[in-house]
Amino acid sequence: MSKKKVFLFSGQGSQYYGMGRELYENNKIFNFWMNECSEIVSSYTGTSLIEMLYDPSKKGKPFDELLHTNPTLISVQYSLFRMLRDINIEPDYVMGYSLGEITSCIASEMLTLKDGLELSVEIAELVENNTPKAAMLAIMAGKEIIVQNPDIFSQCWLIATNFSQSFVVCGLPEEIQTLQKALQQDGVVSQLLPVNNGFHTPLIDPVEDKLKEKVQTVQLSKGKIPIVSSKDSSIKNEVSHHDFWEVLRYSVNFENAVKMMVNQHDCVFIDLGPSGSLATSVKYILEEDSKSIPLQLINQYGKNLQTIEKFKESFSEVQ
Repeated sequence: MSKKKVFLFSGQGSQYYGMGRELYENNKIFNFWMNECSEIVSSYTGTSLIEMLYDPSKKGKPFDELLHTNPTLISVQYSLFRMLRDINIEPDYVMGYSLGEITSCIASEMLTLKDGLELSVEIAELVENNTPKAAMLAIMAGKEIIVQNPDIFSQCWLIATNFSQSFVVCGLPEEIQTLQKALQQDGVVSQLLPVNNGFHTPLIDPVEDKLKEKVQTVQLSKGKIPIVSSKDSSIKNEVSHHDFWEVLRYSVNFENAVKMMVNQHDCVFIDLGPSGSLATSVKYILEEDSKSIPLQLINQYGKNLQTIEKFKESFSEVQ
């Protein structure tokens, strides 16, 4: 029996300037859909997504302004989705991580590309203008250290579980800075993510009513591809308007969602995120004897054409 193909779409924190540049310059399908997305986004923001993303002067600089990162993450991943579709690789399921659930809805056709990109811009504007700045910290340790060290974790929230030795917390910038210093003293590895907003915490509660009001104006359709939610591991062919708030407000448990899928099927998890981080998490979640495998399309080290060819070879071997 062939493995089920699960497309993975990442969220905030996986982005960087120049993501997908080599594909934009060399792959006509990726280029077409990136231009299509840029045209849609520019009608709302007044700026060119392409010029902003591929400006060589910005290489190495922080890419963390939500108004740019929200639609850009969706655009890059949707363009990769269309690129795979062009070579007849179609998903049996789509799974989104936080903002990635909006990309899942677009891929499944529950949401149009135009509405999804517009929603991502509106979310960015609401959150940027009405909520306090925050910081996110990825921690390479088991979650038990939260219970073992309640004092240093008291001013932040657990917002995501990636795998048994990786989780993410969020809080006000000064509190996260204090936490990181304490972890460093204990020899615990952590990394600040390029995210300045308090998603998955009470810090975004001030925009709840306005965000729900915005979402109500979006038309939703029955999906053509089942969506696996990394919030609660549910599998859906339809989403409600309320789901969009819950995806952004409540914590992510990517580990549970992956485990649920491999308990039901042998899977090929294909990471369409720009950094390959979700494929890495899947690798650590799977048991040694698992028949499921993770594959990534691109990563932050460039050489997109080379990584795509490597993906094609690996994918052909597991079919």
